[in-house]
Amino acid sequence: MEGIAEQARITSVFLVLMATSGVLAAVAFLANSIPLLVGSMVVAPALPPLALVAFAVVSGRLSYAARGVVCSLVGISFATAFAIATAWLLIAAGVFPSETVLTDMPLLEERVKPGWYSVVAALAAGVAGTIALSQNKYDTLVGVVASLAIVPAAAAAGIALISHEPELSLGGLILLSINAGLIIVTGIITLVIIRPDKIV
Repeated sequence: MEGIAEQARITSVFLVLMATSGVLAAVAFLANSIPLLVGSMVVAPALPPLALVAFAVVSGRLSYAARGVVCSLVGISFATAFAIATAWLLIAAGVFPSETVLTDMPLLEERVKPGWYSVVAALAAGVAGTIALSQNKYDTLVGVVASLAIVPAAAAAGIALISHEPELSLGGLILLSINAGLIIVTGIITLVIIRPDKIV
């Protein structure tokens, strides 16, 4: 667990990667680019803090769980702020027309309407991510991270909010909560079942 705790720290590198992820997510939404959106998910170190919560709960080290929650909240907030700033700057600079309706962008629209696909994806990602981290399978971890919609959901919620669409913003936050919550819960269940040596 110490290795995961080391990854779940609020460092300059962590913040830069989360900020970069937010920028990529915003550009992906505006340009309707799936590759850029996937890139935003791969770049973000969003999984270790959530995984740390699961590891800490199972091992009874609640101070680590609190650390994971704080790290995750700070990182997501940082990414969201940069996504909002990027969207605003691109429109203000005339890169995209000022009359652009951000919430009509297909990729963004998908991230503010939670559905059962979100639940299934989060369940699978929670199991796979926990096993990958506990077994040092970092090649697998990249694929797991790419399936997560942590930063895109947060970025979509933020952009919807500045577009004066509070209901859609709430949808993005609900999707974010579903993903994060299920990743933690399935992580705990997975660790209880497999009991890896790295849990302590």
